[in-house]
Amino acid sequence: MMKKKFKMPVKIQFKQIVISKFLNIIVFNLLWIGLVLGRDSLIHLTLPSLLIYLACLLRIGDLKLHQILLPALIGITIDSSLTFFGIFIFTASSLIIPFWLIVLWINFSTTLTLSLSFIGKNKLVAFGLGATALPFNYTVGERLGAVTFGEPYLLSILILALVWSVSFPILFIVSHENFIERLKIR
Repeated sequence: MMKKKFKMPVKIQFKQIVISKFLNIIVFNLLWIGLVLGRDSLIHLTLPSLLIYLACLLRIGDLKLHQILLPALIGITIDSSLTFFGIFIFTASSLIIPFWLIVLWINFSTTLTLSLSFIGKNKLVAFGLGATALPFNYTVGERLGAVTFGEPYLLSILILALVWSVSFPILFIVSHENFIERLKIR
């Protein structure tokens, strides 16, 4: 007797692919490379790619807009503040921070509920990684010429470690799907 194979509906399969942690980390890293290395010269490729991915996440993946926008706004505000106070220097930027960095923050926000969601489950881990991994990412960007540190190198790293040790756990809190509902209750 021949067994029938159970076939999942195409929509369910596509949804599982769209919200997969594997796809999320691949998309994030490809866009990170394009945005940090290409900056404004590749924005015509990176921005549409991100918008298509976001549309899929919001429409098919059931993510809510605030899960992307709130952490992105916090990151953009922090980077703008660090730039305003002279910690970061961006050449040829008409905004406080360059447009490619704003796009990068929106891109990074997708990882908080997908590929990096396991970090947000433990605030101590988020604190530790905020103090180490995020400053490391900025130093990589600095080495690639995307940003210049306006203060001595060690002082810049210490400031980033302090800022992101506190802020990284907050990004996970505001990216939670029920964050807005929790605010309404209070």
